Amino acid sequence: MQRTTRVKPDLYQVITDKVIALLEAGTVPWQRPWNQYGLARNYATGHVYTGINAFLLNFFPNFDVPFYLTYKQAQALGGQVRKGAKSETVYFFKTLYKDDDGKNLNPTQVAQLQKNDKSVKAIPMPRTFHLFNVADVDGIDFAIPELKENPSAPIEVCDDFVDSLQAVPNVHHKDLNRAFYAPKADEINMPPLPRFSSPEAYYKTLFHEIIHSTGHASRLSRPGITLPMEQRTPGSEPHAFEELIAELGAVYLCQHAGISRQPLQENAAAYIDSYLNLLKNDKRFLFQASSQAQKALNFLLEAPM
Repeated sequence: MQRTTRVKPDLYQVITDKVIALLEAGTVPWQRPWNQYGLARNYATGHVYTGINAFLLNFFPNFDVPFYLTYKQAQALGGQVRKGAKSETVYFFKTLYKDDDGKNLNPTQVAQLQKNDKSVKAIPMPRTFHLFNVADVDGIDFAIPELKENPSAPIEVCDDFVDSLQAVPNVHHKDLNRAFYAPKADEINMPPLPRFSSPEAYYKTLFHEIIHSTGHASRLSRPGITLPMEQRTPGSEPHAFEELIAELGAVYLCQHAGISRQPLQENAAAYIDSYLNLLKNDKRFLFQASSQAQKALNFLLEAPM
């Protein structure tokens, strides 16, 4: 079993400060060009990293291929991490259970209390482990998949991908100038494709609105969609939080659809100040948005018909 270490409570702040610095410098990390090999994953197991780990591994490192190994995995495959190589820190959360008196509970005690409808406090405890990109591992002949030439995902491919998603509301072209999701009608409006600068821009925008639709009360029920309009006006916390969820989720959908070059969302710059305010006031904001974006993605890819 890989060695893990308990992280200090300020891990949220460390990552948040890193993102704040980028945003204040005018760089939106999730708008950087994607690696053509797709989402970051573990080379040994094929596991695709999700949530905050997807954010950290896909938007920050600058490697040719997004494949990673732990130190022990590299050794088990007959390789050795190059001396001086910098690891990428990723996280998982171990849940600690306590009763109302603050006493730690084991799984048997938790099950018994829940069976008797007693209160159990679940406290997520963050842990950290370290990954190395395969570029920093010697002695292994890595089988890197061959890239298929696809500079611009064909319209048919993206259409087929949208059709494969679950629980997507109807898409209309009533308003030729605005893209939006209407929660009350539960429908998406999109300007026609020719009004966009490229097919990528059209589908990135459509994916953004599709992620918004997962917040409907009948789906994942997020406040940024379900609250009355006056409580989620532009600039408000629920609105900014929902916009970041939609931005992250849309980027992930682009990767699944084969769009490796994401155009900048036209109004993304308008939200940067809101993101900065929330990041500075809540160090868990980014973690929560990443988690909600992952839930939206999972819902679209896995929800029953």
